[in-house]
Amino acid sequence: MKERPAVAGELHLLEHRIHFKSQLLQHVFDHAMESIMVTDAEGVIERVNTAFTRITGYSAEEAIGQTPRLVQSARHDPDFYRHMWQQLLLTGNWSGQIWNRRKCGEVYLQWLSINTLTDDRGQITHRVAIGHDLSSFKTTQSERTLFTFKDPLTQLGNRQLLTSRLDQALAEAQRNKIRVGLMVLDIGRLKPVNEQLGLTWGDDVLRQQARTLQAAIDEADTLVRLQGDMFAVLRHSKAEDATMAQLADKLLGLLAQPIVLADQNIVSLQPSIGIAVFPRDAKDKESLLQAAEYAHAMAKRHGRNRFQFVDQRQHELHHRELVIEHSLNHVLNTGEGEGLSLHYQPQICLGSDQLCGLEALLRWCHPTLGTLSPAEFIPVAEQSGLSVRLDRWVIARVCEQVAEWQQGCPALPVVSVNLGAQQFSQPDFADWLQACVTRAGIQPRQLKLEVTETTMMEHKESCVAMLGRLRQLGFRISLDDFGTGYSALSCLHQFPLDELKIDRSFMVEASQNERAYILLETIVGLARQLSLSLVVEGVEQEDQLALLAGFGALTVQGYYYYRPLPAEEARRLLEGGRR
Repeated sequence: MKERPAVAGELHLLEHRIHFKSQLLQHVFDHAMESIMVTDAEGVIERVNTAFTRITGYSAEEAIGQTPRLVQSARHDPDFYRHMWQQLLLTGNWSGQIWNRRKCGEVYLQWLSINTLTDDRGQITHRVAIGHDLSSFKTTQSERTLFTFKDPLTQLGNRQLLTSRLDQALAEAQRNKIRVGLMVLDIGRLKPVNEQLGLTWGDDVLRQQARTLQAAIDEADTLVRLQGDMFAVLRHSKAEDATMAQLADKLLGLLAQPIVLADQNIVSLQPSIGIAVFPRDAKDKESLLQAAEYAHAMAKRHGRNRFQFVDQRQHELHHRELVIEHSLNHVLNTGEGEGLSLHYQPQICLGSDQLCGLEALLRWCHPTLGTLSPAEFIPVAEQSGLSVRLDRWVIARVCEQVAEWQQGCPALPVVSVNLGAQQFSQPDFADWLQACVTRAGIQPRQLKLEVTETTMMEHKESCVAMLGRLRQLGFRISLDDFGTGYSALSCLHQFPLDELKIDRSFMVEASQNERAYILLETIVGLARQLSLSLVVEGVEQEDQLALLAGFGALTVQGYYYYRPLPAEEARRLLEGGRR
C-alpha cells in the first residue's frame, strides 16, 4: 500500500513524457519544410501537413480519403511504379526522384522517401511519404537535376551514384564477359541505439561504420549508403563467389566489433549481407539490386551475423509473389481486372437434375504470368493483408452479376461466395455486405456465404457472432470443406448454418473405404436431423453418383456435371434452367 504514491508518480511522469513526445512530433509534422503524407495500409491518405498543401496546392480536406494517385504525373511508365512497389514490399522503404503533379497541373520534380510502419505482429498499418520539392534544381534544357552523388551524413556515395556506376559496370561486364558483384548490407540493430542513446549517437555509429567499410574494400569498388543503416558495395571485377564470400566474411567481422562512442557507451551490432552476381542472378541493374536486397532479407531472417548469396529458385519464387501482390494491389486500388474474373460452377439437385445453385470461383489469367491457380494467389493475398479487400472485390462483382442475371431469369438460384478467415476480424463486414446487396438491388437470400470448417473452428467465437447476425439479415450460411481435418461434428448445433458442404476429398475416401462411407451416411442423417441441406463436392464419376443415390435429396457439385463456367456461359445455362 505504501508504494502506491511512487507508482502513481511514475505513471504521471510516463504520461508527461508521452504527451511531450506527441506534442514534439505534431510540431515537427506541422512545421516541416518537406511535404508529409500518411496513408493507411491500403494506400488511402489519412493525414497531410501544411507543406504538402503549399507544395501541391491540395488542401487536407481535398487529399484525405484519396490515394497518392492524386498527385501522380504521367512522366513515369508502369515499370517505374512496379519497381517502387517491389522494393517497398521487400524492404519496407523506397527513396528516389519522382515527377509529381500539382493541383494547377504543373509537373514538378521531388525527392521522395517512403517508409512502412508495422504493428507488433508485423502487419502493415501505415506508410509515410516525405517529399522535398526539387523543382528549383531543374534545368530548362534537359529537365534533369543538378544532383549530388554524395551522402551528406557519411560523405560516401548515395543511391544515385550506385545507379550510375551500375550502368557503367554492367556495360563493361557485357563487353568483357566478366562478372559484377553487388552486396547489400545493414550494420544491424541501429534502431535500439537511436531509441536509447538518441539520433546523434546513431549518426555517429553510421559514420564510424562507413569509415570501417571504406577502409576494408578495394579502391576499385564502389561503396554507397542506400538509406538508413543500409549500404551497398559494387565490385566491378573479381566477383567470383569465393572472392565475394571472403570479402563478406571480412566485413561481417569488422562491423560486428564493439564500438566505443564519445560518451564511453559501447555498442555491439549484428550486420547482415546479401550478395547478387551479374549475369547469373540478374540481367539488368534493377533486377540485380532487387536480388541483392532479397538475399540480404534472407540473411536477416536466418539470424543475422551472416551473409547470403541469392537462392535463385527462392528468389524467382519471391519475385513471382511480389508481382502477384503488386498486381492484386493494382486491381484493388484501380478496379481494373488485370485478368481477374469470376467463373460459376453449377450445383445440381439429384433426382431432378435441376440447377439449384451456383458457386462463384475466382480465376486469374495474369497478363505476364499466365494462368494462376487460386492455390497460388489466394495465400499471397492472405500473407500480404489483401484478402479482406479481395473478398469484397469478389462479393461486389457477384452482387452486380446476380442483379444482371435476375433481369432475364426471375427464378434465379442462390449464388455462393467464399469468405476468408480474415473477414471475421472486420467489425464493419455485416454492414458493408448489407449495403453492397442493397446497392446492387438484390436480396440477401440470393447469396450464400461459405465458411470453411477450419476457419469456423479456429475463429469459433467471432464466426458464430458474425454469421449469426448475417443470417438474421437474410443471408444463407454454408459450412464449406466439411470433413477436411478439424471435426466440427460436436459443434454443429452451435453454428448458425443452413447448409453443410462435404469436401471432395471426403467423397473420394467414401467411395473407396467402407468406414468412410458409414461416416458419410452418419453425417447425412445428422444434417437432416439439424434441418441442414447438403451439398457434396467433387462428384466426377458415375460410380460416385451411384454411391449417393441411396441418400435421397442431395445437391451435388463437380466435373461430372459441369466445370466452372464463365459468366456468359452460366447465363445461357440459367436461361435453360436445367442440365
